[in-house]
Amino acid sequence: MLGPMSEDWRRDHLPEIVAMLARRPGHEHVRTLLAEVFHHGFRIGYEALDHEVRLPEVHGRVDALFGALVFEFKRDLRQEIGDVLARLPDYLADRERKTGRRFVGIASDGATFIAFERRSSGLFEIGRHEVDPARPDELLLWLEPALANRDDLQPDPLTVERELGRKSLSFARARGVLEELWTELHEHPEVAIKRQLWDGLLREAYGTPIGDDALFLQHTYLTIVAKTIAARVLEQPADDAAKILSGQPLDELGIRGAVESDFFDWILQAPAGADLVRRIARQTARFRLREVQIDVLKVLYESLIDPPQRHDLGEYYTPDWLAAKVVRRALRDPLKQRVLDPACGSGTFLFHAIRAKLAAAREARLSEAAAVNMCTEEVRGLDVHPVAVMVARVTWLLALGRAIEARKGELHVPVYLGDAMQWNLREVGAVRDVVVAVPDEAPLHIPAGFAEDQARYEGSVHIVQEGLKDSASQDQIERRLLRIAGVTEKDASTMAQTFERLRELYDKGKNGIWPFVFRNLMRPLWLSRPEQRADVVIGNPPWVAYRYLSPEMKRRLREACRPMNLWVGGRIATNQDMSSLFFARSAERYLANGGTIAFVMPYAAVNRPAFSGLRDGDLGSVKVRIAEGWDLSEVRPLFGEAGTNSASVMIAGRDERGALPKTIEKFAGTLTGRNASEAEADSDLTRKRAPWPPVTTLTGQSAYRQRFRQGATIVPRRFFLVEREPASRLGENPAAPRMRGKTGRLDKPPWKNLEPPRGPVEQEFLRPVLLGESIAPFRLLGTALAVLPIEGGNLLDASGAADAGHPNLARWLRDAERKWAAHSSKRADGTPRMTLREQLDYMGKLTAQLPPAGLRVVYTKAGKLLSAAILEDARVIIDHQAYWAAARGIDEARYLVAILNSRSVLARIVPMQAVGAFGRRHIDKLVWELPIPEFDPREALHRDLAAAAEEAERIAALVPLREGAHFTASRRVIREALGENGIAERIDALLARLLSV
Repeated sequence: MLGPMSEDWRRDHLPEIVAMLARRPGHEHVRTLLAEVFHHGFRIGYEALDHEVRLPEVHGRVDALFGALVFEFKRDLRQEIGDVLARLPDYLADRERKTGRRFVGIASDGATFIAFERRSSGLFEIGRHEVDPARPDELLLWLEPALANRDDLQPDPLTVERELGRKSLSFARARGVLEELWTELHEHPEVAIKRQLWDGLLREAYGTPIGDDALFLQHTYLTIVAKTIAARVLEQPADDAAKILSGQPLDELGIRGAVESDFFDWILQAPAGADLVRRIARQTARFRLREVQIDVLKVLYESLIDPPQRHDLGEYYTPDWLAAKVVRRALRDPLKQRVLDPACGSGTFLFHAIRAKLAAAREARLSEAAAVNMCTEEVRGLDVHPVAVMVARVTWLLALGRAIEARKGELHVPVYLGDAMQWNLREVGAVRDVVVAVPDEAPLHIPAGFAEDQARYEGSVHIVQEGLKDSASQDQIERRLLRIAGVTEKDASTMAQTFERLRELYDKGKNGIWPFVFRNLMRPLWLSRPEQRADVVIGNPPWVAYRYLSPEMKRRLREACRPMNLWVGGRIATNQDMSSLFFARSAERYLANGGTIAFVMPYAAVNRPAFSGLRDGDLGSVKVRIAEGWDLSEVRPLFGEAGTNSASVMIAGRDERGALPKTIEKFAGTLTGRNASEAEADSDLTRKRAPWPPVTTLTGQSAYRQRFRQGATIVPRRFFLVEREPASRLGENPAAPRMRGKTGRLDKPPWKNLEPPRGPVEQEFLRPVLLGESIAPFRLLGTALAVLPIEGGNLLDASGAADAGHPNLARWLRDAERKWAAHSSKRADGTPRMTLREQLDYMGKLTAQLPPAGLRVVYTKAGKLLSAAILEDARVIIDHQAYWAAARGIDEARYLVAILNSRSVLARIVPMQAVGAFGRRHIDKLVWELPIPEFDPREALHRDLAAAAEEAERIAALVPLREGAHFTASRRVIREALGENGIAERIDALLARLLSV
């Protein structure tokens, strides 16, 4: 290998070469230009490339060979891809047969690069790159993992993701091997039990079945990467796959608990699995891991796991800059305070806590050995996610850096697999035990008397393991357990029964995973003992809303929230969030008296009703006081692929009571990237004290809260919202025109993939629908058309429509109901949770509009601005994106629309709004949190507001609107006209007087 790449060449020559390649210059030119790229871009000697290599046995000739790469150059892949697909499998097979190595084939015409791998099913595409002359460096980035000729890679987020992440050739190749191994091994008893236990842990934690095979294989890959990195940190040999995955090299160095056999060493049941481990180890060995400054494995995890899966798991991994600031605020005395992250994820908070303690130790002139020992004793992590725990353990080691070399004696990595919520703790009368689920079998039980005492428990696990090896009887195990100090006869008997169950599992071949499960899942009880509790509990708990949980987990959440005064219920129940209960239980079970808890929470924790119990701080068995809050709603990017999920930080003390702070620390600004360093965040973001956002209630201050209702949930939209089909030469039947369901870009899966109904529908069932986008200030923009099965005051289903003599409507509904039954959410027995008719009238929001009121006030449900207007057409049905109320007269209607369109009202409710991926959202009933009185015609101020609204209606009606303009543009020109006229300012002045009364 030659020296580093010349920056002059990258700047002066690479753009020209990439531009020439993009023009598809022909076979020989592509070969020559790529040789230049390899030589100057990757410092590969010209002699290392073999050209025109003949393969007599397959009657072919390879255009170029380098290492384990076969290159095929073409004039135009768009026309010659068939030739590549025909020849490349033979070329790869020949090289693999002669060398014993797995090869990758890369076909290119200069403009397009396609990477292939040979699998049992044939040639498989594993990566593709389209050359862009405007971004010449991207060609180098794409080729880098394939050429893999550098061993000095910086462990920064972008490089890690590029080399090992979702779009890398390394992952694509590994995924292919894993898929073949899974096809071969998935029915093996021990492999199957590991897969089932992994899935059970995810269900236990997140209350929903999300553990599919693809995710299991992604987790397997990530675990292998993490374990090979752990071996690399300590410069251990990476040639024995079984040792790498079991952590034996680290154990031999006296480092315990960093790597152990787990769910993901199933791949070693076949030789190809060991080959894969060694190949990944060679990839990770290329990084200078001693120089790591942040939690790089978090970036890799986020690259590999789909955003929808992370949403289902409630996983929003904390940016390093934010974790560093939370640690700095909560860990005020690093040399004395014990830290626990009970939802440690990839270990970001642990990383920064260790770095804070090491820095404090250096300042206090403590030895590195003492500092390492302090971190071992005082920085602990816990998570129910098996991959997160593996990754966090490696992150914990990486945080020590070179200080790890100063350790004295054994080093135990204190990061544990376990459920911090302790859902598996069963309490029946005076009996307490931990229930361990066994797929397709009765559960195992571990007495709390063992689980709560570390030494006692380790001793019992050792006795059970030895008993399984020497075929001991249940009675013999019980007698051995009784020799452990402090063990009761009842606990020994229960543990011996568990041993007997384990022996049965061993006989069935389900034997490899139980020591790992037992040793880890008991940790939460031990960590919650008073003497083990932390002075500082930090982290980012799972964010999972009640509506996304399984029925069983919903029941658990309700039952757990009620005694802790967290359950709000009613219409707010769907917004209850697991993070609130996690905060409360963490304070109760893991936080020492007088300690500090600092969690990254949804922004809703600041002021929404679902978090009112948490803010109050009376959590039943424990009291907390919110001492400080951070508002992160205006930081971009923050979480997620789009980088815009909003959050807050809530910092509280245990065993304190008091009111919420009057102010909040508000962060705002745009970061260069979500993985910005703390220094970059300090440069990009502003911080200031601001009033604590107004806390919303369930009742509001205005009587209008009860009078306004949300419109009907007309979903799935393509089943009901329609457009007319083109008429035939003979015209259409006016009594039953032909319609088709209207599709739109906002349609969501699974409905967006279904063909909407179409056909004739009786005219009487075609109704105008007012959508949220139909409402502008003081003016309506038009309505949509919908098939709504309303007859009299009732809703019909397909059967009812047929019985009532409406055959066309019956056919339409029959098609929609069939698709609904196939794709809607199901009960445990496989039947839909609700019928399509029940969905259409969800919570009575449609039938509440029957019979229709003659005069209604409508306003928009969501958005950054509020729009309201008067609706006089009694046939119009109002959609759920709007709120409505029947007005008692035209003057009250105008009084209300004046208030609702006021800029002053909007300014007052903005701080109360929820914050989502795209900023402030959901107006809902927030306006009625303001003390707005009901209209009284005897009040001059009320009459003045009504008169002003009448004038605003006249002005809005005269504004010319461009046909086909987006509704936001139409609203904008209307607002501008109202502002220019001065009526908007007059209404604001009147409203200021109204709210000051």
